[in-house]
Amino acid sequence: MAQIEHKFNLDTFRRAHEKMIAKANSSWTRRYGNESTVRYREYSLEEVNKIINSSTLTEQRKLSRNYFYKDGFYKRIILYYGTLLTYTGLLIPNPAIGKSLSTPHIAKRYYAALEYVDKMNLAEIMTKMSICVLLDGVYYGIIKTLTKDKFIMLDLPTAYCRSCYVDEDGNDVIEFNVGYFDSIVDTDIRKETLNAYPKVVSDYYKAYHGEKGKKINGTPWMQIPSDIGVYFTLYGESPLFLDVIPATIRYDEAIDRQEDAELEEIKKIIVQKIPHLQDGTLLFEPDEAEVIHNGTVGMMKGNKNVSVLTTYADVDSIVSKTTADNEASSLEKMLQNVYADAGVSSQIFAPLGVQAIMLSIINDISLMMILANKYSRFITKIINFLFSNSNVSFKYTIFALSLYNKGDFITDTLKLAQSGYSYLIPAVAAGLSQREIVNVKDLENDVLGLRDKFIPLQTSYTESSGEVGAPEKPLEQKAEKTIQNEDAIDRQGQGGSA
Repeated sequence: MAQIEHKFNLDTFRRAHEKMIAKANSSWTRRYGNESTVRYREYSLEEVNKIINSSTLTEQRKLSRNYFYKDGFYKRIILYYGTLLTYTGLLIPNPAIGKSLSTPHIAKRYYAALEYVDKMNLAEIMTKMSICVLLDGVYYGIIKTLTKDKFIMLDLPTAYCRSCYVDEDGNDVIEFNVGYFDSIVDTDIRKETLNAYPKVVSDYYKAYHGEKGKKINGTPWMQIPSDIGVYFTLYGESPLFLDVIPATIRYDEAIDRQEDAELEEIKKIIVQKIPHLQDGTLLFEPDEAEVIHNGTVGMMKGNKNVSVLTTYADVDSIVSKTTADNEASSLEKMLQNVYADAGVSSQIFAPLGVQAIMLSIINDISLMMILANKYSRFITKIINFLFSNSNVSFKYTIFALSLYNKGDFITDTLKLAQSGYSYLIPAVAAGLSQREIVNVKDLENDVLGLRDKFIPLQTSYTESSGEVGAPEKPLEQKAEKTIQNEDAIDRQGQGGSA
C-alpha cells in the first residue's frame, strides 16, 4: 500500500498563527510553556472563617479557587450550578408598528441576526461565565471585536479589575488596572499581550508609562468603555458558596476521626499471665517467660492489629471499643451540612426522595435564571447594535431549561403548540437552532418525502385512547406513599400466587 505524503504548508500555518487570539489570561503562560501545575494550600478552620467574615475580595477569591481545585464537594457544587441551565434561547424579531417581518429587507436582517447568534456559541460562553461568577463572585470581560462577521471577547484578569460605578444608562463601568501588563516580565510576551487587547487599552497603558518612563496618566486604573466592557455578578462580588468551605473542612476532620475510630475498634492486645505457685514462687523464671512471649509473638506475626503483652498479671483479651456508631451518625449529619450550607439538596448527588429533589432543582434553576436574564439582556444589546434599525428590533430570551426538566418543558410547550402557540419553542428546547428547524422540515418533506411515507401518530386531540380514569402521573409528581404502594404491588406480582 503506497504511503501518502502530507506536505506541510508553512505559509498557511503562519497566517493562522498570526490571527490567533488569546481567549484567556492563562493563554499567555500556556503558549510559552511556563504554566505551573495547580497548587493548593491547607487552611485551618479559623483562617477560613476569618477570610469569609472579614477579609478582602482578593483573599476570598483565592480561598474559593483553592478549594475548587482541592475539594470534591466544593468543585462539584460549583460545576452543578454553572452547568445547570442549557442556556437555550430564542431570538425574537419585533417589527415596528405598521411593518411586517415578511418584508424582504426586514426578513433579511432577521436571518442575518439569526446566523450571527448561531456563530457566537452562546451556550459555551455563558457556561464559562457562570462558572467564573460562582467561583470568583464576578466575571470581567472585554469585547475585542464586534462586527457583523465576527465576535471576539477576552476574559479580563479578575485580580486587576473592579467595578464601583454605573454610567447614565445604568451600565456597570469596569475599571482595569493596566499594571497587569507590568506583571508580565518578558517584554516580547508583554507586547504580544498588549496587541491582543483592544486599542483603547494598549493606548492607555502607553500613555500611563509615557515616553522615557514619564507617566502621562497618574493612575493605572482605566475605565473600560461600557459598550465593550462585560460585567456579570449574581449577588455581590463575593463567591456565592464560600460558606460551604467550613462545612467541608469539618467533614474532612470527621472522616479522619471515623477512620481512627475504625482502626481502634479492630485492634486487640493479647495479655499472657505467668502463673505463680501456691507458695508465691514463680512457675516460670523471667528468661523462660521471655521464650513464651517470643513464641506467641511468632504466632501473631503478620497481624498488625494484634499486640502481645506477657506479664505476671491476669490473662485477658482486650478490645479497644470506641463510639464508632456515634461517629458514623455524626459524619452523616456533617455531610448533610455541606449541602445545606450550599442550599442544594444532597439528593441531587445521592437521590432518595423524588419530590424533594425535583423541588430543589426548580429552586436551583430559579437562582441561575437571575444570571441567565442578565445574559439575555447582554445578547439583546449586541444584536440590536448590529442588526436593528427603525423597522425592526430584536430580543433574545433564554429559557428556564435544564437537562433535569427538559422532558417536561418540551411536553408542556408541545401542548401549547397544539393549541396554536409557538412551534419554535419545543423544537429549540429539543436542541435544534431556529435555522435548523426549517432546514430539517425541508429535508424531510421536500427531499426525503417523509410526509408521504410516514403517517403522523394519532394524538389525544384526534383520537380517544379508550382509557378510563385520570392519566397516570409521572414519577416525580407521585407521593412517596403512592410509590411505596406501587413497589409493594410489583413485589407481590413478582412473587407469584400461592
